[in-house]
Parts: sequence; structure tokens; C-alpha cells
Amino acid sequence: MKKLFCVIGDPIAHSRSPAIHTRAFELLSVDAVYAPCRVLPAQLKDAVAGLRALSAAGFNVTVPHKANVAALCDRLAREAELAGAVNCVVNEDGQLVGHNTDGTGLLRALHDRGVNVDGVRAVVLGAGGSARAAAMALAGRAFEVSVINRDASKARTLSLQLRAAGTRSESAAPNTDASRDLLSRAQLVVHCTTIGMNSSEALIDVAQLGASCSVVDLVYAGAAGTKPGETALVAGGRARGLVVIDGIDVLVHQALASLAIWLRRDSLSSLFPELRAAALAATPHAEV
Repeated sequence: MKKLFCVIGDPIAHSRSPAIHTRAFELLSVDAVYAPCRVLPAQLKDAVAGLRALSAAGFNVTVPHKANVAALCDRLAREAELAGAVNCVVNEDGQLVGHNTDGTGLLRALHDRGVNVDGVRAVVLGAGGSARAAAMALAGRAFEVSVINRDASKARTLSLQLRAAGTRSESAAPNTDASRDLLSRAQLVVHCTTIGMNSSEALIDVAQLGASCSVVDLVYAGAAGTKPGETALVAGGRARGLVVIDGIDVLVHQALASLAIWLRRDSLSSLFPELRAAALAATPHAEV
């Protein structure tokens, strides 16, 4: 029987995950379909119950549901517990198990570009599900993982969680003396908010970053007319000559990690070039 997979979020039409996973299933000769499904926040509980009833083999979760879907899973993998967020769910004989591949995708994308995170001063922009996953993935490897977020209380909460995990951390709101100091000292900046999605906005001014700083933007759909992955932050970083990793790279590595969980396969990294090409060639889907 054909397996059912999907991605749920709001918005979802911009998602390139269906193109990535459809190509992966073709390359791996897996009889499966993968659909983009728009789910409003008020519909999340019913949507997850529906996927369970349909015996969906697994599904991805994107904004704004990563934190809330965790409570709807039967159990969580360790990395999802640490992040307090889920972006990948696998159906194990009727039990929905929540995982988080955001951190894995980030670390693999950094490794592929030759960026060593050990001992660096890192700054995570944001304090939502993706930000928590990124921060926890860097914790224990980076010398410091600080948090900048518009809601200063959420930034402080995540920073305190990092400290409790044994990692040095500070927090700040954007465009403050504290945030400018953190950015000037940063060797790695990871942007995890939705700012810049379908717009020319950027949460920070890349002029505040040092010449040796590497930049990762998890957003991969910038302003209208720009190519995939080319957000204002990415373009600004490239103009400065910084090492820049776009959201397409991270998305594909997250997808590979999800596929490994769903299909119980260890190494799928050889698919990366084909799947990145599929992501870049994708066209927007209608929301269903």
C-alpha cells in the first residue's frame, strides 16, 4: 500500500519539502506520496488526530506548530524533548513519536560548508521551536550560545535553559547595545525567525558582524522575484564576503534526517545534490 507523508503548517504554499521528498522517494524506489497541508492553529489537534486515523506513515511540522504538536505525540525522542519542539513525526504501529531534525540539519549544513562550531561564540536569532533546536544542537560544542529575540523575556528564558545545560549564554532584544555587542563578537549567527520570509526585511544589520562570522538563515523564501534561499540576510552576508549558508541547504539536510527516521535507513547523505536541485526547481503548491 502506498505510504502517506505530509507537511503541516500555516502558511504552507511556499514549502519546497514536497519536491524534496517526492524526489527522494523516486531515487529510493519508495511507494509513497508527500503532500503540503495547510493547518490553522485551531485545527492542529484535529489534523493530528486525522493523520493518526489515516495511518499516515509520518509527517513534518513547520511554523507555527512545532511547539504545540509535541503535546499531541505519544512520546518524544530525546532531541525533541530538549528543544521542546517537534518537526518530524513517525507513526510506529499507531504510536506517534516526535523527533526534531532541525538541529541535525543545521549541524550537517555547517559541516558541509567547512564551518567548525566547536568553541565558537554563537548567536541564535529567535526563541521559537527552530531557535530552541538550533541552540540545543550548538550547546556543549560552542563556547557560548546567546539569544537575540524581539520578545526579550522569551530570549531570557531560552538563555537560562542553555545555562542550565552547562553552556554560557546571554540574551538581548534586537537593536540594543547588548545585542550589538553580542553580534560584534559572534563567530556564528543562526537566524531562526520568520522575518524575511516573502519580504526584504532582516532582523539584524550584517554590518554589525565581524569579518570572520558565518551566517545561517533558516528562511529560504525571500522577497518576490528573488531566487530560492536568497533572503535579505543571505544577500547582505554575501555582499560582506561572509561564509553564508542558505535555508535550502538546512532544509534538505533536515529532510534527509526525517527520511532516515521514517525509512529506518542510516546514511542518505549521497542524495543531497539531487534533493537540493529538486528544492531549487520546485514551484509553489496550492494549499490543501
